[in-house]
Amino acid sequence: MIMMSIIVGEAGEKRVLLGNEAIARGVVEAGVGFVASYPGTPSTEIVDTLAEVAKVYGIHVEWSTNEKTAYESAFAASVCGVRAFFSCKHVGVNVAADAIATSAYVGTRAGFVFVSADDPYCHSSQNEQDTRWYARLFGLICLEPSTPQEAKDFVIMGYDISEKTRLPVMIRETTRLAHSRGVVTFGSIRERKTVGFFEKDPFRFVVVPAVARKNHVWLIERLEKAKQVAEEIGINKVIDYSGKSPKCGRLGIITSGVAFTYVHDALQELGITAKVLKLGFTHPLPEKTIVKFLENVDTALIVEEVDPVLETDIKAIAKEYDVKTKILGKKILPRVFELRPEQVREAIIRAANGEEKPIQLPTEPQEFSGIRIPKRLPVLCPGCPHRASYYVVKRALRELGIDPKKVIFPTDIGCYTLGFLPPYNMGDFLLCMGSSSGSSSGFSAVAKDQYVIAFIGDSTFYHAGIPGIINAVWNNHPFMLCVLDNQWTAMTGFQPTPSTPPEAIGVTARVIKIEDIARAIGAKVFVSDPVLEWKKTKELFKKAIEEYKKGNVVVFVFRHSCALMEVRRKGRAGMGAFFEIDREKCINCGICYRDFNCPAIVLEGGKPKIRQDLCTGCGVCWQICPVKAIKRVK
Repeated sequence: MIMMSIIVGEAGEKRVLLGNEAIARGVVEAGVGFVASYPGTPSTEIVDTLAEVAKVYGIHVEWSTNEKTAYESAFAASVCGVRAFFSCKHVGVNVAADAIATSAYVGTRAGFVFVSADDPYCHSSQNEQDTRWYARLFGLICLEPSTPQEAKDFVIMGYDISEKTRLPVMIRETTRLAHSRGVVTFGSIRERKTVGFFEKDPFRFVVVPAVARKNHVWLIERLEKAKQVAEEIGINKVIDYSGKSPKCGRLGIITSGVAFTYVHDALQELGITAKVLKLGFTHPLPEKTIVKFLENVDTALIVEEVDPVLETDIKAIAKEYDVKTKILGKKILPRVFELRPEQVREAIIRAANGEEKPIQLPTEPQEFSGIRIPKRLPVLCPGCPHRASYYVVKRALRELGIDPKKVIFPTDIGCYTLGFLPPYNMGDFLLCMGSSSGSSSGFSAVAKDQYVIAFIGDSTFYHAGIPGIINAVWNNHPFMLCVLDNQWTAMTGFQPTPSTPPEAIGVTARVIKIEDIARAIGAKVFVSDPVLEWKKTKELFKKAIEEYKKGNVVVFVFRHSCALMEVRRKGRAGMGAFFEIDREKCINCGICYRDFNCPAIVLEGGKPKIRQDLCTGCGVCWQICPVKAIKRVK
């Protein structure tokens, strides 16, 4: 099974790979010995793919509890002399930022490369930050590949650059590269080192103020060396496009990453003559290369996603070197969302014609090639235990006479975030991973006439939810935290968490129980299965509310495994009984399909019907039907 992985192969073989799979192959070829990460779309497939081949190539690969821990683990391996790798999505860089900042000060021993997968347009994220600013803020090297082939090759070059400059190297990809496919030619695999030795040097590695001041000077010296590397390494290329329309002045375009592919296609389609400076090494920038390019064009259009990062730096370089070239960028192109090929095409036309009118953002609904794309709201899967948990809370509050309008529902990052949608409407506030427990202290302290009932998943609880509970108990901020424990990081592809049963992943591992942690902190704890024991869970939740009213911090663990993973592990035949609706007994009250909102229950002929192709046999509908019109079937 392992040997079938798409990235296993010999030098010279060609495969069609996702950008993320290409990065994983680059890690293999670079001789990396240690890999750590925390899952987050659009980066997850990198380490998922590496985990498949870890035993084949002898690489240590692990999912960590959060990005900061993962980065610290990987960087520690680097300073022991073992090439190490870390990856995350862009907001994960925020979690690891404290460690990243100081790692640049102390520097690497063996090569250290990490990937930030940015998410323009917020396809699966709460913001679309541009992590290239971090390279400038912390003094990191930044590389930006444009294609899956470059994604693989830049990883390998990144390790050589890291060892030459002793700096961490950040590779910035975006969703479009991470999840697009291209032909990748495999290279040879370097010798791998997995065991190292830490040579003590406290006046470098222990960054007390005196050491930090010394290391900061050293960081500036290494960045100066990196500037020279940027000029010499050969991944910044000037490409001439000779078109049929030469009468557009001397047009130049500076671009990086996926934006280059849009520029390339647009120039070929338009037939415009232009020079393109394709930057692969985007921090520190190759100043001499840029100045030489600017001096040979009249107008330079900078095409980049998302922020005007290159534009800001290049304008400063032009000013310093007294270059008079007209530089255009975000004055024409949008500063938000992904670039679209038609936007880039129009921007090139405007720059070629001397126009500076900004391009308007597309209106909803989106149209592609004249086809209108309807919106499709995401839903919790059939059998999802989170649906049962939300319905427990909804019904318990109703039976207790508590108006949901008087309840604040902080929520968190995960599948269960969908609880903010109708019919549950249980998601009022969200900042980042773990913010449900952290923000609840503030709500509890000042919103005195409102209940605070927060939601968080098991993976997010371990990642960043624990400090918020400690803070609440310490500072006496009573609230209720509902931990929706489905025992997997389901949203990003079913990576294990400390709650995952060892037998489910076939390895020896310890389960770290959420309730044990909560009790140790001092919270009142309740645990129940909302799927198999829905009514019992509802009554227990009422008791938990009473404990909360007494001024306690309450943690209620709703535990039932992810429905999709149950189907994967057991197969549909192993799921037990399924259910059907007796249409004679059914009174069409709407509880099963409207209030509970199971997508496996549809209206047919004016009454609900259970689709057997979607039903997972969870049985919650059977438990909540007021007239017992739902029955088990084999």
